[in-house]
Amino acid sequence: MKIAVIRQKFVNYGGAERFVAGYTNQLANMGHEVHIFANQWTSSNNPNINIHFVRAIKRNSFLRVLSFAWFALRSTSSESFDIIQSHERTWRQDVYRAGDGCHREWLERRSRYLPFIKRFFCRFSLFHQLILGLEKRIFEHGGCKKIIAISEMVKRDILKHYQLPEERVKVVYNGVHLDRFNPSNRECFRDELRQQLRIADEEVMLLFVGSGFERKGLEYLIKSVQYINKKNWRLVLVGKGKWKRYLDFASKEDQEKITHLEPIDEIEKMYAAADLFILPSIYEPFGNANLEALASGLPIITSRSCGVAEIITTQKEGIILEEPSDSKAMAEAIGYLMNTKIREPMRQSARLLAEKFTQERNASEMLQIYKTLIGV
Repeated sequence: MKIAVIRQKFVNYGGAERFVAGYTNQLANMGHEVHIFANQWTSSNNPNINIHFVRAIKRNSFLRVLSFAWFALRSTSSESFDIIQSHERTWRQDVYRAGDGCHREWLERRSRYLPFIKRFFCRFSLFHQLILGLEKRIFEHGGCKKIIAISEMVKRDILKHYQLPEERVKVVYNGVHLDRFNPSNRECFRDELRQQLRIADEEVMLLFVGSGFERKGLEYLIKSVQYINKKNWRLVLVGKGKWKRYLDFASKEDQEKITHLEPIDEIEKMYAAADLFILPSIYEPFGNANLEALASGLPIITSRSCGVAEIITTQKEGIILEEPSDSKAMAEAIGYLMNTKIREPMRQSARLLAEKFTQERNASEMLQIYKTLIGV
């Protein structure tokens, strides 16, 4: 099968980006001819993966999205494909993977946390109007044959805001590379990484991985540390963005216990060094970093606003926060899981859960959708 995949960034850092790289590699290993249409990419050694450059005007977000959508349309029109799958809001796709969820729902949830003036400007932003226009075209016009929701939450959000038949929306959960993200990494990398980060054995390393700090609830995580009833914690943030503005939510003393790192290729080493993973997102369609953490044997603390929450059993693989902005509740959850006797049994449960969400399963489900669409 000849498959085109549209994604602005085909790179190694970022949970969503790692998912796309793993997914396309899985398709290629199954013998399919995969064509990546991207503006930025990391080279692939797989002979069945072909990468095509798509222009984008990066002067601002509006022009970047608009120009990429236009040039992706032109690029994919230059040859024929059995399936065109887009991971971006573009004008031409047979299958749209709603990896960013439903933008209208994101704006609705975000408005709950914004002051009035920011809500006003957000509502009339040209960038958001563009995204909403592209989204409406994909969901309500007939050109896109199948919508892939990456959680039941995303499916509900799409059907809530847009008029389309429910059967056009199919839930396919993400998959994770179980060999790369594995509890056995602790033996190889844990001591080395903790020495580099100057984290003592008796300290509990809390890990946050993700960019887009506002959306992922970093403010509320940092606000929570003042309420943690134990002091032997260290917080490591891995992600791209203006993170220093969030440090003001912590005391000077607590700021000394917070470390920030730019995105790294070998993120599995960070999971190996950590004791607990936290992602209190305001809106997260699924949360690939959560799945990577589970596969690495880490209990997680995440929010009900995160799609992965629907597969988690609280007190078994982690804890679900009903309200991401409730920093006291988050601190209570952190303090509870800082207890080794409570945390250790969750490690095995976390791994067992992740083993149900393989890259092979994800690729097989997607291929079945492709075959149905093209009548094979």
